[in-house]
Amino acid sequence: MSDATASQNALDPNRPWIVNEEELPAKMQWFDTLFNPSGKSPKLHFTRAWTALFFIGVFVWFGVGAIITVIGIAGVDTSGLSAFHSYLIAITLAVTSLCSYVIHTRRLNHAGKISLRALIVLVPLALGAVSFMGGVSQKAVEYDELYEKRAEFLADPAAWREARLEEQRQRQAEAEKAREEAERARENGEKGAGENRGQRGGQGRGGPPGGWNQGPSPENPLPSKAEFIVRPNLSAFYMPIVGLNALIMIWSLLWVARVPNFGKAPDPDSYENQPFA
Repeated sequence: MSDATASQNALDPNRPWIVNEEELPAKMQWFDTLFNPSGKSPKLHFTRAWTALFFIGVFVWFGVGAIITVIGIAGVDTSGLSAFHSYLIAITLAVTSLCSYVIHTRRLNHAGKISLRALIVLVPLALGAVSFMGGVSQKAVEYDELYEKRAEFLADPAAWREARLEEQRQRQAEAEKAREEAERARENGEKGAGENRGQRGGQGRGGPPGGWNQGPSPENPLPSKAEFIVRPNLSAFYMPIVGLNALIMIWSLLWVARVPNFGKAPDPDSYENQPFA
């Protein structure tokens, strides 16, 4: 049979490698493929859906980021756009992860494999959510403390500033005392003891951990909760997803997209093992 005759007899002359009507792109229902995990998807439909999800993520991360960068170079304030981009990345990764779970489930169903394996796709999303919630909880506590300090400042600004100055004087006095003790210890040959006291003095000069010399000051209006609590933790949400998805991508393309006969003799009764399938 000539190539021309084979092309004429093909289900899709533009895609002669398709040997089963089920694989035809026209047969693909995008909504079901992306949102109905109880169905089945042949190889071609899985690959098309996976590719679409991949490029959606790439465009949202790099394409939209490049557009915002160009707008910033033009002299426009892009702080609002940057915040929107951060949320857009997180939402896109969450949605595409769920859709990826659906298409993996459908592909495994079609191949006669255990569909629970598709839960692997949700592991990065779960880890990202745990990391995000942990960071949000910590920042929420910090925000509550800052809110209380802000309320104390507004009640009596002069007294609040005087109290902060008194705390600073005490830290300076403690640091000076530690320095003098360290000098006397060195003069008496107690080098080791002097170094230890000097280290403690250095900690005193730095102020208490989480002091108001770090982060927003109660003397200024507080940032919004979204800006202070949520946005700093968005990267903690989507970075685990991106990192682990790079590994899952290998599994998806080298195994899921090629089941059911990857690594074993083909089943002659399966249409998926026909040439070019």
